Amino acid sequence: MRIDCEVHAFRQEARRAAPVINGSLELLERAARGCAITGLVLVQPSFLHGDPTELFAQASQARMPVRLIPPLAQPLAPEVLAQWGRSGAVGLALTFDDPDPLAESLEAALQLGFHLEVSGGVEGRERLTEQLLADGHRLVLRDFGLADFARDPAWDPRVERLLALAEGAEAWVKLSGSGRVPDEWAKATADRLLKKLGPKQLLWGSEWPHVTVAHAYAPLYAETLTWLEAIVPDEDARGRILSETPAALYGFRN
Repeated sequence: MRIDCEVHAFRQEARRAAPVINGSLELLERAARGCAITGLVLVQPSFLHGDPTELFAQASQARMPVRLIPPLAQPLAPEVLAQWGRSGAVGLALTFDDPDPLAESLEAALQLGFHLEVSGGVEGRERLTEQLLADGHRLVLRDFGLADFARDPAWDPRVERLLALAEGAEAWVKLSGSGRVPDEWAKATADRLLKKLGPKQLLWGSEWPHVTVAHAYAPLYAETLTWLEAIVPDEDARGRILSETPAALYGFRN
């Protein structure tokens, strides 16, 4: 099984950002099958805000194995989180902007076995990241685990701090951002992550269809895999990133 760890499913009429593209699950599955991807992780795009109704509605139409990452944007009762788990959720998407009001929900998520998918980078929040890991949370750090991609990764101290946090911990770094993250930066950073963490702690997400205004074009699904091949040229490592590592984390049968 080859798994895309971040796709966006939505009705086109729910869309409020360019470029215009249909985000139906039917389209996603067709594009994925064309690239030999056989499992999908649906992460709710930010323009749908904190209501996961659309996410669960799209997932109910799935014909291939899917797992869901709804947002944790406000405190939620444990019963709500449990219902999400019965509906296919395996993790929760959040930022570290203001985690204090979410403390009880995070504890409930931990008890239910959910992992946390963190956006916005961990720089400046290393202490919180360490505490969550110490408490037993499993963390997926989206977008290479960083908030911006302007610095040279060869000397960027944020990368060193990220590696120090993730090495030997229940933490995974998601290689994502095709069409948004500079190619040379992505290749250099992926090299460092592979050398320090190895493919057992790396994931890949196409983020397809791309939904932010910042995207100047809408890449074809196949182009996102070509990007992964370019930044992780080693076939064995790439195979682990696409298969064994995500299958174990997201609960797919490989």
